[in-house]
Amino acid sequence: MDNHLKLKIWKACSIVVIFLLSFLVRNMYYWFPSFITSLIFPINDSIWQFNKVIILSFLIWSVFEKVTIRKKHDINTCTSGLIAALTCAGLFMLIYFPIYFYFLNSEHNMLLMLIIYFICIVTSVLLNYQLLKRKYNSELEKKIILAWLLVVIVNAILTYYHPNLALF
Repeated sequence: MDNHLKLKIWKACSIVVIFLLSFLVRNMYYWFPSFITSLIFPINDSIWQFNKVIILSFLIWSVFEKVTIRKKHDINTCTSGLIAALTCAGLFMLIYFPIYFYFLNSEHNMLLMLIIYFICIVTSVLLNYQLLKRKYNSELEKKIILAWLLVVIVNAILTYYHPNLALF
């Protein structure tokens, strides 16, 4: 089987896995409540805390990709994973936030939220696929690991020290 076809199949599987990982990530704080888990995992159902779900699901998948695919191919899994995670989080906020406040009157609609989230995952994974086909850059990959760490730290800090906005 040709490498591009394998990568397409892998990316199709990643859509489902990232979506399912989100449910696991979403509930970790409720299963193991502590200060440490509150920094890493979402602690409530705010739109901002949903960013933790998105970021961590993509991070876990990117680490898995790095460990499994990287052995056979030099591809930019960290770089493409971070860009896809931030794209997914940004798209989700751009689409869901106005709907949440202007049409749902600040009431959560889980089905609508999951549909929008799934569409954002698909869009981000398609972007991820295009980025994975680019020439491998080992220096960029090393720097992106620090960027991943920074994103996780910023999310953790904003859990407790956030501006007084409806988003949080």
